[in-house]
Amino acid sequence: MIRSRHAAAARLAALSLAAAALAGGAAASAQAKARITLDPGCYLSNDTGVLTGRGFKPNATWTAKLSGTKELGSGRTDGRGRVRARFTAPAYEGRNGTRKLTLSVTDGPNVASTTFLMSPLTASFTPESGDPARLRVRWRVLGIGPRRGVYVHYIQPNGKLKRTIRIGTSDGVCGALKTGPIALFPFRYSFGLWRFQVDTSRRWSRRTTPRLTIRFRIAKPRSASGRRRARG
Repeated sequence: MIRSRHAAAARLAALSLAAAALAGGAAASAQAKARITLDPGCYLSNDTGVLTGRGFKPNATWTAKLSGTKELGSGRTDGRGRVRARFTAPAYEGRNGTRKLTLSVTDGPNVASTTFLMSPLTASFTPESGDPARLRVRWRVLGIGPRRGVYVHYIQPNGKLKRTIRIGTSDGVCGALKTGPIALFPFRYSFGLWRFQVDTSRRWSRRTTPRLTIRFRIAKPRSASGRRRARG
């Protein structure tokens, strides 16, 4: 493994494939065009995936580069010119959207490339202020994974689970969700510091991954006719 110039470390550890004998030994000119695929196509920082490829020289050394940087990994193709390797995504510092990167693999005469996305794991809602008894918000979630139910677990100020609500299903390769206006507190609440845990599990657990936690403080009203709250 070699670190990129952007300090975004990506690792490729070659995985062994059972070599199959090639009848007649096809010439390089007769090989299919080299191509590679990354699965999945979107990653959080340091997530892992699998790189596969075909159409390379049989039993040859291949090297990989990330977005034109220095070599970041290498291995050997099998007897059919196939590549299979473990991929570890670089660290990603972005917070407001995805970034597209390019991975290329070459064995010398053959070069193939593919793109993938890096995403932050974020969750938020707007507006962030108002009377919690009437407040309706739009949730925004990114990086939670595609085609997954997204849940908000309401943890009371006493640390106990109050309720779990499904706010929608993520879509897109990175797992994004944007909701319409929904009640932030669709039940009776108590004053104090609440925690909203956002994840893809129907059941609440402090150990669920990935997960995001948003703190929300409801202050006691200053008068009988008013309420106020502040984010913690």
